[in-house]
Amino acid sequence: MNIKDFIKLFLPPIVLKLIHWKRDHPKLHESPLPKLQSKTDKMILIGNGPSLNTTIELYKDEIIKFDRIATNSFASTSLYEEIKPNFYLFADPAFFNVPENQKESISKLFDAILTKTTWPLRIIIPSSASEAQIIANLHTNPNIEIICYFEGWQNIRKLSKFEAWDRNLIGPPAQNVLNVGLYLSLFWGYKETYLIGADSTFLEDLRVDQDTNELYTIDTHFYKNKDVYVDKSFYDSQKRGRSRSDWTLHDLIYAHGRMFEYYYALKQYAEYKGLKIYNASEYSWINCFERRKLR
Repeated sequence: MNIKDFIKLFLPPIVLKLIHWKRDHPKLHESPLPKLQSKTDKMILIGNGPSLNTTIELYKDEIIKFDRIATNSFASTSLYEEIKPNFYLFADPAFFNVPENQKESISKLFDAILTKTTWPLRIIIPSSASEAQIIANLHTNPNIEIICYFEGWQNIRKLSKFEAWDRNLIGPPAQNVLNVGLYLSLFWGYKETYLIGADSTFLEDLRVDQDTNELYTIDTHFYKNKDVYVDKSFYDSQKRGRSRSDWTLHDLIYAHGRMFEYYYALKQYAEYKGLKIYNASEYSWINCFERRKLR
């Protein structure tokens, strides 16, 4: 009898399985994203599309009943203090590795969050941005808690994609901030997630100058303030507020195609977890989620 056969006689099969599992699964780094106990069954994910004004006018009382995630430039408006989101999500690296010509506007945004926030707020950022200087001052407000999600890859080997998402061992699909917001709501187990202000109508706003072939977009958000977050070096008042872009047309279309593709992946993730996503936006191009009003 060799030594391996001898060991098998005395070690229970479960122990052998654990040994093999450990050999086949190198230590997985745990996600920095905490599991939260939600106070409500519903999460409202707030996009910044033009239709948001109508949604808030019609359904403000419903919105403030439930947990809600604000995104991007929401704090630059008076609605921030009216809606009082309890989560605030940033996903775009430009908020942390700030381009020189956007430093003033983004600094004003974070100053607004710091000074206006008088209620408990969890700010959610990618783990890669946890040491960003622009985040440092937010720690001085006792109402603010910073939490991170992992946006990269770990060694997941035999885990399925959704199992890995459940542990945040791989990052969420993240072509835009609403992709990430949906993932977070599903990760935290909200039974119903409602999208509002999720117009996603960028392709409607895309233009090609018929004389110069210049590719540009019409900058449309609910706050209608083109000076706040439009890259000022691309801002041209002579062209009625056009925001020019160095992107090629095919790159822009590919990027937005990925955004819509990821919505479908998130719908599948919701079905995997037995949860629901509804699109409650007054106007939206996102057609993979069931439409439902907030009331």
